[in-house]
Amino acid sequence: MPTGVIRLNEGWTLDSGQRMDEPPCVTLPVPSPVHHKKGNKIMAQDYIPNKRDERYRFYKNMSANVVAEAVKFGGAAADATAIKAVVDGLVAKMDATNTAQDAVNSVRTLETNAEATGLAQLRAKVKNWKTMTGWAASGSEDVLELAGSSTTFDPANYQTTLTVSLVPGGVQVGFTKKGVEGAAIYSRLLGATTWKKVGSANHSPFIDHASLTQAGVPEQRQYMGRGVVNDAEIGQDSDAVSVTVAG
Repeated sequence: MPTGVIRLNEGWTLDSGQRMDEPPCVTLPVPSPVHHKKGNKIMAQDYIPNKRDERYRFYKNMSANVVAEAVKFGGAAADATAIKAVVDGLVAKMDATNTAQDAVNSVRTLETNAEATGLAQLRAKVKNWKTMTGWAASGSEDVLELAGSSTTFDPANYQTTLTVSLVPGGVQVGFTKKGVEGAAIYSRLLGATTWKKVGSANHSPFIDHASLTQAGVPEQRQYMGRGVVNDAEIGQDSDAVSVTVAG
C-alpha cells in the first residue's frame, strides 16, 4: 500500500482474502428511489410511461438507440442487444393488438353497411306482403315475428346494461342499445367516487386501452355507461360492473 496503513473505515475488512497491495473492495451504495409529491401523496418517479401510446413510443426509442448508447456508457453489447430484443417483442405485441382492432373496426363498418342495405330490402318486401289478401288470416305475422313493438321509448329513464371482460391490450366493455344510437363509457377505480369518461361507441363492444394507474400494480376498475342519442347523453347511469386489470 502507498501509506502502509490499513484503515478499516476506508473499506478494508478482516479476512477479505485480499493482498496488501490491492485496493479495498467497496460495495457502492444503492441510491434511494426519487420521489415527488402529488397532492398529499408521495409517489415514486418512474421512467416507464403510464399511457399505452407513450409506452409504445418509449419502446420504439429504446429499440432504436440502446445498442449505440451502450457503447457510449461502457455497457456490454450482449446486454444491450438482449434489451433491444425485449422491447422489440413488446412493440410487436402492441402492433398486433392495433392491427386486430383496426380489422375489427373495418369489418364492423362492412357489417353496418351490409345491414343497412339488407334491412331496406327486407322492410320493402314485408311492407308488400302485408298488403296481400291472405296476410291477415295466415298467422304469418306472428310466426315471422313481424308485428311492430308497442314499447314506448322513454329517454329520461333509459338505462343500458354493461358487461366487461379482459382482452389483449385492454378491457372490453359490452353494452346494450335498446333504442339509442350508442353508449358513453365511464370508468373509475374501485372505491373512488368520481367517474371519468373513457370514450363512446355506436357499436358494442367498446375497448378501453387505459394503462394501469401504477405500472405493475393490478387494480380493480368499475365501468358505467349512459345512452347516447344525437351525440347527447340521455337517461340514467347503468349499474356499475367491475373487473380486475393486471396489466
